[in-house]
Amino acid sequence: MKKLYAFLLLVSCALFAAFAPASARAAPPLQFGGTTVTIQNPTNGMQFQPGQTIGISSVASGAGGISFVQLFIDNAYIATSQPPNGVPQSPFASVQYWITTPGVHNIVVRATSSQGVTGQASVSINVGGSASPTNTPNPCVVGSRVVGDVTIPDNSVIQPGTQFQKTWQVQNTGTCIWVNTYGIVNINNTPLGAQSPSSIPQIAPGQTSNISVNMIAPQQPGSYRSVWQLRAPNGYTFGQQMDAVINVPQAGCNGTPQITSFYASPQNIRAGQAATLIWGAVNNADQIRLQTPAGSSSVTAPGQTTLSPNVTTTYILTALCQGQRVDSVTTVYVSAAPPPTPTPPPQRNTITLSPAQQAGYGAINVPVQYFYDNTNAPGQVQITAFNNMGQVVGSSNVGAIPYAQQFTNVTVSIPSGYQNAVNVQGCLLDRIGNYLTCGSGLGIR
Repeated sequence: MKKLYAFLLLVSCALFAAFAPASARAAPPLQFGGTTVTIQNPTNGMQFQPGQTIGISSVASGAGGISFVQLFIDNAYIATSQPPNGVPQSPFASVQYWITTPGVHNIVVRATSSQGVTGQASVSINVGGSASPTNTPNPCVVGSRVVGDVTIPDNSVIQPGTQFQKTWQVQNTGTCIWVNTYGIVNINNTPLGAQSPSSIPQIAPGQTSNISVNMIAPQQPGSYRSVWQLRAPNGYTFGQQMDAVINVPQAGCNGTPQITSFYASPQNIRAGQAATLIWGAVNNADQIRLQTPAGSSSVTAPGQTTLSPNVTTTYILTALCQGQRVDSVTTVYVSAAPPPTPTPPPQRNTITLSPAQQAGYGAINVPVQYFYDNTNAPGQVQITAFNNMGQVVGSSNVGAIPYAQQFTNVTVSIPSGYQNAVNVQGCLLDRIGNYLTCGSGLGIR
C-alpha cells in the first residue's frame, strides 16, 4: 500500500510539472550562481506604459571582478555592459535601457566574472496592465554640478586658429550612472569647432570627474562663449551649464610675449622611462620654439611632447614677438636604471582547479592549471570527485606534460549524476603513483 501511494504521488508531481504554465516553468530564480547580482531598478511588480524608456539599474560582484553584464527580456538578449577600458571590476554598477512593449515581462540581468563564474537576478514588470501604471519613465534621477574649470579659465587669450582642450570638473549629483549612452552637447550654437555631442567618461552617483572637449579658436578676433550641457540617452539635457569663454586677439603680436606654463610630468624618472613636456597657452607671440638636445623646432600652443632622455636634461620653451624673446625652462632629472630582475628559481610542481562545469547528466568537466617539473617521470594528473558525504563518486587520470604551465579540462564520469559531485580534488602523481602535490576545487553546487 505504501509503494502504491508513493507511486501515485510521483505521478501527480510529474503531471503538475508537465501542465504548469510555460512562463512559470521558464522563469529563472531571483538569484543564483557564484557571482551575485542585485537589480536596483525597476522593482518586482512595477507597472509601466508601453513605449517608455526604462533604465535597468544593477550591481554585480564576483571573485576576480566582473567582466561583463548582459540584459535579457523574456529570454531575448538586449544589451551588454562592460567596466571602463574592459578591466574587470567588483562591485560593478551598470544601467541598461529598454523601450517597453505591452505585456508581463521577465527581466534578467546576468553577470560573468573574470573567472567565468556567472550569476543572475530577475524581476517581473507589467506594461500596460489593468492596474494603474507607475509614472516612472526612468527609475533614476539625473543631476550634475560644475565644480570648476580645470583648463582654459574664462577670458583666456587664445591665438587665432589655435587648438585647445577645455576641461571642466563635474560632479554627478543624481542617482543615475553616466554610462556610454550619455554625452555633452553644445546648446548655444557656438561649439568652437568641437564635436557635439561629445562623449564623457563613466561617472557614478556622487563621483567627481573631468569632462573635456577639444576646441579651435576662430580666425576672427573677438570674444567668444561656448555653452555646453550634459545629455541623457533619451535626449534630455540636465544639470548646470558649462561654458568656455575665450578672447581671440588680432593676428600678429606687439610687445612682450607671455608663456602661461611649461613643465615636465613626471620630472624625476629612471633611465629608459619617459616624461612628457607640457606647455599652456602662449600669448602675444608670432613664433614659439622648443629647444631640446636634438635641436630647436617650431611648436604650437598649448601642446605637449613625450621624450625619453637617458641623462638629466634641460628643455627651453621660447616665445618671440618681433624680436622680443621670453624663455621658460624645465628639467627632467634622470637616475640610473634599477638592476635587472634576477632569474626566478625553477618552478616546482603546482596544481590549481577552477569550479567544475556540467558536461551532461553523468559527467563534469574540471578546468585544471598545473606545472609538472618531470619528477620521476612520466607523471599523471588525477581528478577525483566527492559527494556531500565525502565519498568518492568518480575519478579520471590524464598524462602530465612537463616543463611548461599547462591548462586542460579533465572530464570525470559521475554514475549517480553530476549534481552529486560537490567537491573535486586534483593531484600530480609520479610514474609509481606517489602524490607530488594536490589541490581542491568546487564541484557542482
